[in-house]
Amino acid sequence: MLGVIKGLIHMPISQFTAFYPSRPFWAVSKVNFDDLSYGGGFRYQMAEEVFSQSSDAYTIKVCRDGRIMLRIETLEQDERPDTPPPIEDTVRRWGEYLDYLNAFYLLLDSSTINISDLSYFNLHEITNRDAFRVHYEDGKSTGENIATESIASVFQMARYLSSYHSGSPIHDPRIMMRQVITLDVIEDASSLFGQVVASPGLEKTLASFAKSLSEYKVGNCETSIVFSWFIIETAISHLWTTHIDGLNHDLLEGRKRINRERRDYLTGRDFPICLVSNLLELLNVLPDRLFQDIDTVRGFRNKIVHHKDFELSANDAQLAMRTAHAMIERQWGLHFVPNMSYSVSGL
Repeated sequence: MLGVIKGLIHMPISQFTAFYPSRPFWAVSKVNFDDLSYGGGFRYQMAEEVFSQSSDAYTIKVCRDGRIMLRIETLEQDERPDTPPPIEDTVRRWGEYLDYLNAFYLLLDSSTINISDLSYFNLHEITNRDAFRVHYEDGKSTGENIATESIASVFQMARYLSSYHSGSPIHDPRIMMRQVITLDVIEDASSLFGQVVASPGLEKTLASFAKSLSEYKVGNCETSIVFSWFIIETAISHLWTTHIDGLNHDLLEGRKRINRERRDYLTGRDFPICLVSNLLELLNVLPDRLFQDIDTVRGFRNKIVHHKDFELSANDAQLAMRTAHAMIERQWGLHFVPNMSYSVSGL
């Protein structure tokens, strides 16, 4: 009778979206190679959750083998829907999850530099080829998709001793080349990520910055500048809107100083971003040095869009990213350290 009752009890089911950085790492501590029994010792150590942080809005889990798992509650639907959601909805949710994953990866890279003084991660954009879904039931992992088109699949299978020809992974490069990323680094990245989740829209901005940085690292300066300019333009628009709202107040007879029609005009096409940035500098909202950098990057962007015969350098892309970084800190108060080293090998 007891067995029947247990079978009727609903076991909580949840799902996470996960990824591995392309440069593998040990989270908190490495595997104890003195205990690699086939009874599950190796896989247990690799899959062990060494860090977990939860709130009403999200959950982060990090496993010893470097797997990072994220669950955003607003992006999760009924775990057992009667009918699958429309493909458009699935695509949208994947895009939003990737923004959060890229944001966290950027912050983990930053925290590693800031706390451990270690430039370790070879930051790259995470796509839906790299990310995969992990299914949990009653708090335990019960299955996952394999990211067959990504290096992530190699790290997924590296959890199993059967993946190693010698029966011992000690001399395998998938194991030996790993750096330990300490708990305080992971905690710092998670704390910063909490600020991101609390600021809707910031995850998209950080994802764009991660893409800009990724393109720069492989020498695609033009693409890097375009992504950085998107960030700068968005931040300028936010600053302008905030400034306008701060000037608004009630007039006589219940009128507003800045009514809807006036606000639409001040934020419409008659106020292009170059005019808005000039006004913000004149109003002392933007410091002159930052304004000059914005104007220079805007010139880079115009060259990309309107001209064919020109060349942009790595220094130009660096200026664009530094300016985008400054605007993120100014607009959202988020402090992070971008790693601007290259990720290309010799020919």
